[in-house]
Amino acid sequence: MQGILVRVIPLAALAAGLLAAPAARAQQTVRLPEKDRALALRAAPVYAVGRAEGNDWEMFTRVDRVAFDRADNLYVLDGGAQRVLVFDRAGRFVRQVGKKGGGPGEFLAPMGMAVLADGTLAVSDLGHRSYSLFAADGRYLRSVPFADEWMPMTTALAAHPRGGVVGPVRPAPAMRITGGASRSETLQSTPILWHRLDEGAQPVRLFDAPQEWTMRQSGSGSSGGQQTVTMRMTGPPTFSPPLSWGVLGDGGMVVSHTPGYTLKVLDAGGRPVRYVQKPMRVRKVTAEDRERERERRRQMFLTGEGMQVITVGGPGRRGAGLSREMVEEQVRGMEFADVIPAIQGLRVDGAGRIWVERTGESWGEPGPIDVVTAEGRYLGTVTGQALPDAFSASGRAAY
Repeated sequence: MQGILVRVIPLAALAAGLLAAPAARAQQTVRLPEKDRALALRAAPVYAVGRAEGNDWEMFTRVDRVAFDRADNLYVLDGGAQRVLVFDRAGRFVRQVGKKGGGPGEFLAPMGMAVLADGTLAVSDLGHRSYSLFAADGRYLRSVPFADEWMPMTTALAAHPRGGVVGPVRPAPAMRITGGASRSETLQSTPILWHRLDEGAQPVRLFDAPQEWTMRQSGSGSSGGQQTVTMRMTGPPTFSPPLSWGVLGDGGMVVSHTPGYTLKVLDAGGRPVRYVQKPMRVRKVTAEDRERERERRRQMFLTGEGMQVITVGGPGRRGAGLSREMVEEQVRGMEFADVIPAIQGLRVDGAGRIWVERTGESWGEPGPIDVVTAEGRYLGTVTGQALPDAFSASGRAAY
């Protein structure tokens, strides 16, 4: 069971910092100060949802995504139970949206979720190979198929201010395997697309992050017109910089994908307009780092966490885990980058501020969070708090 805590972040402190911050220089590269300035934000708890025992709506199976709408209602994508749960601003249960099934408004393998500006809920469903759209009151509206050659690659999905959703994608297995054949392909980048969700509208490619992935796919043939495709993605070496991104209020984006501290700010057309940098020395990967990560991956492989089996034309499901022999083979084959990246994640809040989480003492542990604007104004650094999983427009944050 996973629980979710909602807290209020005091926006007044951030507003004061914004007014006191120096104006950004009119140039392409903006450098943040080397020395941190403490930003004292004490987030006050509002409510918590999720219990080990309780009503059906209180017991989450696997929380894949959380989001707020403009009224501060909280949406929880429970991917394990294949449903979305909605709670009001006081934490009271409002409704369930969707359920397991193959019909309209039902889910086979929900993966990502975003609440659009007009209150429409968009859920990416790998099993249906489409986005399922629901009205603000939970009514099913329609489904919009994925683009023929693409499918979402992670649970990360964000609303675009002009409508539709934004997210990173991978080539769709159905376009790559026919007749039960198997193949391997190396991809040189990760595209981030804007899906407008209008009938007939083609996705807009906003950015290509240079990342090398190897996609190995195997087909087990077809039965009753249904073909099962197993896809395994082998990404860049462990400790390679993650692709972190967020959508800005004007339709632009902020992206981080390099080992150093660099934020790339893009306009609404995907063109870079500014680089925000902080002078930081990245540290080298140690033997202790490698062994700690091997053990973490070992546990993930044994439990099946993070593994996905996709059935083209049918339901998707999580992997059931590997045998210990296969796990050890996977762990022994792990490759590692030479340095630990400076940035391990970022979020954009409701006011368009960028929250940049630096890497902690160990990879994956919470680190200091710098708060900056898209223009490169430095508002301060928050310590002792985790990076929120979602922000509301009024200043609430879900963890």
